[in-house]
Amino acid sequence: MPAYRIISKSEASTKEAAVEFLLQDTGGAVRWDSTFPIIEDDDCFRIPAWSADGRAAMPLSVVRALATLGKDADGNDLKERPYNDSAGPHPTPDRLEELKANAANFYKMLRGE
Repeated sequence: MPAYRIISKSEASTKEAAVEFLLQDTGGAVRWDSTFPIIEDDDCFRIPAWSADGRAAMPLSVVRALATLGKDADGNDLKERPYNDSAGPHPTPDRLEELKANAANFYKMLRGE
């Protein structure tokens, strides 16, 4: 069962315009799930939507307003990452030594030693 985004006919007069409005309103993160039809009601279009990042189909304006308040899309506090903190994994010293040994063995293998 798809999740639907409701687009008012005052915002878009046709189905195609409603899909374009959905893309613009969410910054392209939420798209029409074309495996399901768009439902046209008297005053709105109900578009089956999916989100590329797996989050709720939240409008970009709401995400920006939450960021202004210091919250993420889930309502959690945003935390600023230190400038030297990477987004990747932080290996333990033992794992780091193992990675270095693997790299050294790989270079020896490439050189034919």
